[in-house]
Amino acid sequence: MSAEDEQGALLRRVGAVLAQYGEAALAGVPVESVAYEWLAAGFDDAEEIDDWLRARCFRARHARELERAGFTPAQAALRTTAGRGDYEDTIAYKLAQDDLTAAEARRIITNEFWNT
Repeated sequence: MSAEDEQGALLRRVGAVLAQYGEAALAGVPVESVAYEWLAAGFDDAEEIDDWLRARCFRARHARELERAGFTPAQAALRTTAGRGDYEDTIAYKLAQDDLTAAEARRIITNEFWNT
């Protein structure tokens, strides 16, 4: 299989994962464009992208920021009421909405680790 064929197959796999999350993942942008964003951010594994999406991290740039800060998708998927906003959601979602700081997220994850 040529490199171009492999890239096309990867793009289709990523697109299929994104399509499962609908508007939350696509935000009105064509699925192929969003798939390219994830690939350009360094995510070339459809399963890993699915892990981030399950954590309600719908933008590749946010997933990259979380990953660079040392968070895993499983950690980012922890639900919390901490931070700004009177609602419960995942750490990833609240960070993306600027309703939670990275320091607050670290405290939540550390607390979860030591108390389980």
